Amino acid sequence: MAQASFHAQKPILTQRRRLALAAGVFVLPSVVLFLAFLAAPLLYSLYISFNKWSMMRDPVWLGLDNYRRIWDDDIFWRSLRNTAVFTVLFVPLVTITSLGSAVLLNQGIHAKGIFKALIFIPVITPSVVVGVVWTYAFQPELGLINELLRTLHLPTSLWLGSSRVALPALVLVTIWQRFGWFMILFLAGLQDIPVEIKEAAALDGASPFQSFLHITVPLLRPTVVLVTVLGAISAFQVFDLIFIMTEGGPAYATQTLSYYIYQKAFRSFDMGYAASMSYVLFVILLILTLIQMRVLRPSAES
Repeated sequence: MAQASFHAQKPILTQRRRLALAAGVFVLPSVVLFLAFLAAPLLYSLYISFNKWSMMRDPVWLGLDNYRRIWDDDIFWRSLRNTAVFTVLFVPLVTITSLGSAVLLNQGIHAKGIFKALIFIPVITPSVVVGVVWTYAFQPELGLINELLRTLHLPTSLWLGSSRVALPALVLVTIWQRFGWFMILFLAGLQDIPVEIKEAAALDGASPFQSFLHITVPLLRPTVVLVTVLGAISAFQVFDLIFIMTEGGPAYATQTLSYYIYQKAFRSFDMGYAASMSYVLFVILLILTLIQMRVLRPSAES
């Protein structure tokens, strides 16, 4: 009798608690990986940003000296200006080209899958391959681009050797490499628009251009927000093509903030200063993202 009473009083897990426990077990590996490979390095890099550290010796506490040093660093400000110019050129152009490509592919053209694959190939092509191929294409004497310009009797350029043209050339290569990904996002947004709305507009006498301007574009505003935010973040973090094609030259014309941080960290071994610039870049990206969300989101919700 006593044994039966003991079993009756034994707590039993409810269905909700079982589900919560199972969810916790499945989430735990991800939490451990997040803490080990993201949160802990972020916190440690924040600590390093207040130190002088060359990886050869123990960190030496400097306080805010690394952040004060940024204020007087002319190369930092030039790198930031180049990054801003790159972003201002890249984001509108990649948005327009990816949206235009998505609209064309959404028209029911023949061999749509082939065109999608061709446009998306640069996205999955390694940046090393893209950089090497375009570096040869931009060669002043034997490059394909100048050869085409000579054939058309148009003026040629030094391209990557010109401090005036090198950065726009890199912008064009980056657009060519990445606009296929943004095109897929726009294509998904276009296919999510109900066909009935466009048919109703056509019955009311709206032209295709009017339908696109007054129906398609407003309904695509959430996708536009996503593309512009992702485009700005990727532009501020551009590194690989610059590392392969120009190494920040000529005369710092293509020196971006990400590449300058790399130089300070892995060439000068000034890890503390590189970490401080990384957090300045993080704050800039955070502010830029919040501004974009603030400016574009009200229109998306209207």
